[in-house]
Amino acid sequence: MMRFGPSGFCEEFLKEHKHTEEMPSWITSHGLDAYEYAFNKGIHLSDEKAEKLKKLFDDKNIEVSVHGPYYINLANPDDMMAEKSKMYIISSLQKMKLLGAKKLVIHPGSLTKNTREVAFDLVMKRMSELRILLDEFGMNDMYVCPETMGKHGQIGTVEEIAKICALDERYIPTLDFGHINAYGLGSLKTEEDFENVFMTLKKYMGERYKKVHIHFSKVMYGEKGELKHLDFDSDEEGYGPDFEPLAKVLKKLGIEGNVICESRGNQTKDAQSMQKIFSKLID
Repeated sequence: MMRFGPSGFCEEFLKEHKHTEEMPSWITSHGLDAYEYAFNKGIHLSDEKAEKLKKLFDDKNIEVSVHGPYYINLANPDDMMAEKSKMYIISSLQKMKLLGAKKLVIHPGSLTKNTREVAFDLVMKRMSELRILLDEFGMNDMYVCPETMGKHGQIGTVEEIAKICALDERYIPTLDFGHINAYGLGSLKTEEDFENVFMTLKKYMGERYKKVHIHFSKVMYGEKGELKHLDFDSDEEGYGPDFEPLAKVLKKLGIEGNVICESRGNQTKDAQSMQKIFSKLID
């Protein structure tokens, strides 16, 4: 089953609403059934509010995921700082339990002054160690979802994410197709291009490749990858990718997961557009 929904607050929502408590009704009124809550700048959510939001989202049958803090960096050469990043992940998961979410999206890390090989080895080491913490803190029913990244200075190619997620069944890939396309400077055009992404996952993860978390938006890119997110109606031409070839591949391969829209300002509207495209394929 595929669910569709926005990340954060779109511009249209903010014209009439101010509070996250109003988001479940907003999402349902637009025919959507998924949402991604943001811990991007920190875990600023009280236990009381998390529990209240859980009831509101549950009542509307909306599946919630969470984007972890941006300051997580498992490629940090400083072991002490990397330990803090691991604990930020644990703290996020603990708060998510109260919110009723099970999938935590994280950025694996940045190269800083390391080579890509050294930085990736550090991420693999820390993600392997994280498994022990997940056991210790009783997080066996939660999922950590490392994300494909759009900038050349970040860890998060499709192959890197596949290798990370092969470490443990509690690791699920977040495929950000705008990022993948930006990293490859416009590499996603045909159905075959999109299918190759999933075949890379299959190479390392076996049949688990069908269970993913998806981010989608159009992204402007330059010679070093991602520059900024766009919306589907953007005047900026020449950037992508388009959703329709991906939708066909999702149906063909029987992929399961949520499609979260990260369009710039028009998340809800563009999520609806993707849902309509996908629905026509399965009707």
